[in-house]
Amino acid sequence: MPLGAALSLEGLLLEDGRHLYLRMDDGGGWRIEAGGSARKLVGQRVRIEGTRDGFDLVAAKRVVLVSGTE
Repeated sequence: MPLGAALSLEGLLLEDGRHLYLRMDDGGGWRIEAGGSARKLVGQRVRIEGTRDGFDLVAAKRVVLVSGTE
């Protein structure tokens, strides 16, 4: 998958120090670059829409709670 590719990912949003991390159901994961408002969703299942910005890095354009997980 090339850099700049559009992504739509679902998983558990975690905080690793100062960084956000999306843990995928298959055991993989992505580091997430997102605005501060995404931190309120840590510990919840989310969908992230954005672009690949590095080896394991996603620049999030949108982070939303997956319905039915509250």
